[in-house]
Amino acid sequence: MIKKIKFIIASLMLISCTSVDIKAQVIHNVNAAEFYKLMNSVEGIVLDVRTIDEVNEGHIKDATNLDFYASDFTDKLNLIRKDVPIFVYCRSGGRSAKVVAEMKDLGFQKVYNLLGGFGSWKSEEFNVVSEKQMKVVKQKLVSTIEFSDIIESNDVVLVDFSTQWCVPCKKMKPIIEEIKNENKDVKVVFIDADINKELIKKYKIRGVPVFIVFKNGKEIFRHVGLLSKIEIINKIK
Repeated sequence: MIKKIKFIIASLMLISCTSVDIKAQVIHNVNAAEFYKLMNSVEGIVLDVRTIDEVNEGHIKDATNLDFYASDFTDKLNLIRKDVPIFVYCRSGGRSAKVVAEMKDLGFQKVYNLLGGFGSWKSEEFNVVSEKQMKVVKQKLVSTIEFSDIIESNDVVLVDFSTQWCVPCKKMKPIIEEIKNENKDVKVVFIDADINKELIKKYKIRGVPVFIVFKNGKEIFRHVGLLSKIEIINKIK
């Protein structure tokens, strides 16, 4: 009888936890005015799922671009942080609606889809940026053995797991470069999450950028997302 009661309690707890997880997901279709308001009221990631040619003609400031038609779209989508609000848009709303459905299945917590797409954004005369995207530079593939050697042969190692298309990653890159130049006793390693799949899996990287500090071969600090220079320095000293 006692075992049966424990089983019922455990089952109820499981159902309760599952319900909370489902409710945690917020998926909304919003118009341009609401999209703009939300973007400027909460910290999140703006995701443009159009082609690079469309993006180069104009886009929302600080938007991360992932081409919906690219063969590795889902792989890259999985590298975006799932714990912060994501604001998705395309040209007119068709592609972004499909992306939002996929993001729901992938476990993103808060996603806002721009109804009418970039066209509705422009019709409201909100700010549009027209600079071209930087060319993608081929990055180095680092084996797990090579990575382990780096960690074990240096007293302090700062690792930056990032991608070339991630806007938060781009914002952090100059900061990490500064730290690298100013702290010669610290080994700084840049790992491209797009090509180093084995390392991403081994170190359970979920969302970029991710910063990990190793001391004497052991991980002593990890952070996902933007981080100040002083916060990083405090961890490597």
